[in-house]
Amino acid sequence: MPIPKRTQPNSHLPAKEQAIANRRAEGLRRYSEASDKIRIEAETLYRNDKFLCSEAVFTTVNDYLGQPADARMVKMASGFPVGMGMAGCLCGALSGGVMALGLSHGREQAGAEIDKDMFPISAELHDRFIRRNKSTCCRKLIKDVEFGSQAHREQCIRFTGEVAADVIDLIENGITLVDMTNEGKTESSADCAGCEPETRRE
Repeated sequence: MPIPKRTQPNSHLPAKEQAIANRRAEGLRRYSEASDKIRIEAETLYRNDKFLCSEAVFTTVNDYLGQPADARMVKMASGFPVGMGMAGCLCGALSGGVMALGLSHGREQAGAEIDKDMFPISAELHDRFIRRNKSTCCRKLIKDVEFGSQAHREQCIRFTGEVAADVIDLIENGITLVDMTNEGKTESSADCAGCEPETRRE
């Protein structure tokens, strides 16, 4: 199956201006009370050393949805922190977020038709993260902070809260774009935004 072509919002702008405009728009995104509550819960779990990024996102969303997965299933998210077991690859919060989206849109039975929204909302979660943070690669995200420092910790707590809030927003509202002409309020869009593939450099 060919990967569908997707375009970023503000695609009429040059690439650098587009990235700046999209980052600014994401900064203006408004969240529901439920999203903000889950953001705080996920951040608190991380800050209090209860769970790391992927675990905190998965468990707070699972609780919000009434635990469609047994609470013990959080252990499936335990290998993703620090870019998949400290490999420095995909951000653990984002991995946990995609797992959490599967709780509401994933399939259970082999051969069952997959929910038509599963792929678009997973891609949108990825795209929002890119728009805000420029990369999904843990190694790149933490390159300007000392590993294990308070700055590193606070950044990862922020990522955890952002992803948890976005997961709830996507479950509640689907894909929305920020209306820059209306002070950051969101409007629904059928378009699915994307990003150019990253080139990995060691």
